[in-house]
Amino acid sequence: MWKSSNRPHPDKAVGQDKAAGLNKAAGLNKAAEPEELVVIGEITAPHGIRGEVRVRSWSDSPDRFRHLTDCRLIYADGREEACRISGAKRSRNFWVLKLAGVDNRNDAEERRGATLAVPRSRVGPLPPGHFYVFQVVGLRVVSEEGEVIGRVKEVLSLPAHDVYVVDGGAGREILIPAVKAVVTKIAPEEGVLIVKSLPGLWSD
Repeated sequence: MWKSSNRPHPDKAVGQDKAAGLNKAAGLNKAAEPEELVVIGEITAPHGIRGEVRVRSWSDSPDRFRHLTDCRLIYADGREEACRISGAKRSRNFWVLKLAGVDNRNDAEERRGATLAVPRSRVGPLPPGHFYVFQVVGLRVVSEEGEVIGRVKEVLSLPAHDVYVVDGGAGREILIPAVKAVVTKIAPEEGVLIVKSLPGLWSD
């Protein structure tokens, strides 16, 4: 199985860091190159009365939050907030985080539904044959014979295996199972994902 991490699909680029940088050579303020953010989890609920929050991990890394010290919160309305993390502990199937400045249940409740994101540069490397979802979304999908099928627009995380949702044009969606029997090559550096030509996979 082709393995994806930081699931589901919103762990592709979801925003830009708007911090400004200083061009020392010119002595002028210059906007820094925006860096893509990768979503690693979602705040699902407050935890207790001291401002802690429950976080569902979207990462395949079991210790993703254990040493995390800061991130950005992204709200459903598009707002972003810099966030420092002062504590993290694992509890059953979720993480409990203490966010600096969030000291009571009401403050924690206001952050319900927000996603946690880190700069793409802080996402660690994966073993060979493994890919982050943000590396797959946007790839051009081509058959082994060279037929262009479309572009990956989403990755669905299903119990059996992931599924690549491909935009085939004209409002048509094609579902490609993310298994080696179908997907023969994933090459983010080439911008392409190659699949076998199987009857009924994308054409009648």
